[in-house]
Amino acid sequence: MGKTLGEGYAAMLFVASFDVLLYFGILILIDKSVDKVLSKEYEPLYFAFYMLGMLTIERLRNRTMCKNGAFERIKEEVENEPQKLKWSILSILYMIFVVFFFLFCCYIGKYGL
Repeated sequence: MGKTLGEGYAAMLFVASFDVLLYFGILILIDKSVDKVLSKEYEPLYFAFYMLGMLTIERLRNRTMCKNGAFERIKEEVENEPQKLKWSILSILYMIFVVFFFLFCCYIGKYGL
């Protein structure tokens, strides 16, 4: 993973996709907390929040993870870590949490509490 520039960028996008899901979930909760005013009355602004947030997260991840081999250094540190299993389990739990958080936000956004 991350042997070429393209593979490193693809790995960064995979990580950023979970950040985007968190961001989308938070936007859905905010919209629901103001009685869906954003999505109904200010639809272009709401769409702009989605797109700008997504692009901002991608750009920030690109700058921090792919610049000067930071992704490779992090990967080497985790692989050389004696507690590699612990980091693998934490990564999987984070992915599961993000997916369930997004689904929960979608459910709350549609049906309420």
